[in-house]
Amino acid sequence: MFFGGGFPSSNVHVYRNGRMHFAHQNRQERREQQRDGGFALLVQLMPILILIIVSALSQLMVTQPPYSLSYRPSAGHVHKRHTSHLKVPFYVGGRFNEEFTGNNLKTVERSVEEDYISNLRNNCWKEKQQKEGLLYRARYFGDSELYQRAQRMGTPSCSRLSEIQVILDG
Repeated sequence: MFFGGGFPSSNVHVYRNGRMHFAHQNRQERREQQRDGGFALLVQLMPILILIIVSALSQLMVTQPPYSLSYRPSAGHVHKRHTSHLKVPFYVGGRFNEEFTGNNLKTVERSVEEDYISNLRNNCWKEKQQKEGLLYRARYFGDSELYQRAQRMGTPSCSRLSEIQVILDG
């Protein structure tokens, strides 16, 4: 019924004026509906097919980045390099030196540094949230040991981000 096939029976009960009547569908109408059913099914499935095709094409068009901030042998990023400005470590594939030179290399290094700084900002925020959460719990429960531990807790991403800000402000 959902795909335009109609009701399974040729006799349909119709209620009119409180009485039940039988609505008979003749054979010619049923044959026409069956012939049109394949096309109707295709029309109904068309949006789903279009979504599947667009999704598959978009996956084919996505390219793998030429670098990774971490060692990733599965992606081929196994050779360690450092950016020239901030000395940020990153990993590349075996053909990186052949494919990226001059302005292309500078563009990649700029992307590496932007990604690295973005990761540091996110990690710094998480570290601050964790430290503030411990301090809050220590105050709420009156736990001096937990308070001391929270005070000693470091925020290495925030420290590294401060160092980079000094270099950038130069």
